[in-house]
Amino acid sequence: MDNRSQPHSAQSTTSKADLRAGISGRVVFGTVLLSTASITKLALQCVLIPVLARVLGPGIFGEMSIAMSFVLLANMLSDGGMGAALTREHHADRELESTVYWLSTSIGIALALTICFLAWPVACLYGERSLFPVLLALAPILVVSSSLSVANARIIRRQRFEIFAAGDVVCAILSAAAGLALALYGLGIWSLVVQQLIFWATKGVWLTCVAGFHPAFALHMRLARPLLRFSANNLAANVAEFAGRSAPVLIVGGILGVSAAARFAMAYQLTRVADMVASDPVNLATFSAISATRDRHEAANFTMAALRILTLLLVPLFCGFALTADLLTHVVLGQRWIGTGPALAALAPGALLLCLYRFVAAVLLGTGRSSRTFKLTLMTGVTTAAGTVIGAHFGVTWAVAGFSLGACVLAPLYLWSLVRPMHLSIACLVSSARTSLIATAGMACAVLLIRGETSQLDAIAQLLACTSAGVLVFAIAALAFGRNQIRRDIETLRRKPRTEPAPEPSAWPFMPTGLDEDPSPITTAA
Repeated sequence: MDNRSQPHSAQSTTSKADLRAGISGRVVFGTVLLSTASITKLALQCVLIPVLARVLGPGIFGEMSIAMSFVLLANMLSDGGMGAALTREHHADRELESTVYWLSTSIGIALALTICFLAWPVACLYGERSLFPVLLALAPILVVSSSLSVANARIIRRQRFEIFAAGDVVCAILSAAAGLALALYGLGIWSLVVQQLIFWATKGVWLTCVAGFHPAFALHMRLARPLLRFSANNLAANVAEFAGRSAPVLIVGGILGVSAAARFAMAYQLTRVADMVASDPVNLATFSAISATRDRHEAANFTMAALRILTLLLVPLFCGFALTADLLTHVVLGQRWIGTGPALAALAPGALLLCLYRFVAAVLLGTGRSSRTFKLTLMTGVTTAAGTVIGAHFGVTWAVAGFSLGACVLAPLYLWSLVRPMHLSIACLVSSARTSLIATAGMACAVLLIRGETSQLDAIAQLLACTSAGVLVFAIAALAFGRNQIRRDIETLRRKPRTEPAPEPSAWPFMPTGLDEDPSPITTAA
């Protein structure tokens, strides 16, 4: 071997290692910022929701929940699923991006017009005439959302999650301030409408400017055709997943009325805390990391580490919701929402499973199995909707219980769907929650004991005492039983699965859509 080539080879290897280290650090940094942004939004909601709940009441929240269910369902269709498919394409030139942009924007415009056309029939169906102008006012959200498909894909492909974090915080602050001011001024449901419009307007301006994408006048279907299979399955999965979450609100509203729908929607909104703080950042990082690796062993290790961390965060949180639901709704929402407590307690197990199901979906999408993801989410939507319909005939709490039971039915199927592509054992997967379950059991005993000893105190004092004792006991038990494993899992997430060398920092390995149903899209490294 020519010795003169060695320094260059060593330099090249070092550069690649430095590049991987930089990318890994950026992923961790961006994920932490996403979680921080979610916590900030949660803090805003802790201020905003109690005030709005007291000022506006269940009736207005119920109307807005029904309107947003239709708008956000249409929003799932707004980019035609092309955004996620474009994220996986590392050879995306301006012509392809422009084609995706114009296709997505056209779909968004068509959906906005459809919502306007359906606004009056929907208002008549629910017997709420005010839904008609509300739906008309919310329709532009679909156009804004669809126009961001390329910007989102660029940012995710570069793994610049801090951009999303910064945008979320700014948009949440501006929209929350506007909504709160208008609600106190007495504008009722229109304060919530303006809040949504300001959020999407500021988000659209921010992401468009930061992504640096300026579409050309190009629309070449031949360029977008290779993305269609993945995008179609991913789109169908998103629609099925959202329909599964929105259908129960619409079902309860149709059977029990707008106020009952408001209590169902508010209970679900409170459980969204887990998605904002833990699930969404972890799922985004998991999808990005699994998509980027070709090593099955590293992908499996990353999946297991992420799952252990996720259960460590989610299981105690939802257990706490179930044990303190009556105190939480009384303190946060007030007397007018008193019936929401039992609904929140009944929703906790189902909401926990849905968070874990979305993690499984992120892993499956990362391995290219968009068709499998669609089938699972479709079945989840069907079972949760069926459970809600059956339970709704006995009241709101039973409707929520039916929703949770419908989610529980599919747990074995999701377990198997995660085990198969990662080549894991079911015993290994189940044991991943061991530390979390042990610590949560200790936390539950502490909370129940505190509730018995503080029953004479007011709701705020009881909630603070239960929360403090629960967090302390859980932390001690988790560190006692799984301190070393937690440290190793954090290190695994920091390292991030190894990627193939790329010519540019923003270029990522692309898994062809033809591998969508291939049982081995990730090859084991020699």
